[in-house]
Amino acid sequence: MNTAAARGGDGVAGVQLQEFAYFVVIDLEATCERGRRIYPQEIIEFASVVVDGATGEQLAEAFRAYVRPLHHRELTDYCRELTGIAQADVDAGVDLREALRAHDAWLDARGVKNAAGGGGGGGGFAVVTWGDWDCRTMLEGECRFKGIIGDGKPEYFDRWINLKVPFRQIYESFTLTEGDYRPVGLALVYLS
Repeated sequence: MNTAAARGGDGVAGVQLQEFAYFVVIDLEATCERGRRIYPQEIIEFASVVVDGATGEQLAEAFRAYVRPLHHRELTDYCRELTGIAQADVDAGVDLREALRAHDAWLDARGVKNAAGGGGGGGGFAVVTWGDWDCRTMLEGECRFKGIIGDGKPEYFDRWINLKVPFRQIYESFTLTEGDYRPVGLALVYLS
């Protein structure tokens, strides 16, 4: 977040300027097994919401695409229990390349990709994740493994905001278990 005062601008000291018109929050789910690492781990759900950078309000409906795994086609009991994703969902899913195309078209249809940047001049939108796993580990790794490069994976997934970083700076006195943020007034919300 930029302030006019910090940048030496003409604005009123302390006024917050939004760097981005929108935040594209993504959450990926992948094949998994209790107590052991599987290889290759594959994305089975690609979910996203768009948040207005000025109001903090979620825009319209969420995006969700179920992705059909190629290597571990049968979800484990643990994976189904952990993610809430049914075998029928992934069986009827699309491949990762198609999920990426559909998400890109979804953003385009909502004007997110063409949005002018906010007062900070940082561009129209930023991808936001909870940790680096979604973009750095899972999406990047699977795209490389499956040869989805160039125009297959949109460039905006190469940079993201990891919300764990500012969260830990602000709430450094809290010791939180993954997924339990009630002590700071946050709750886990499932996309419907």
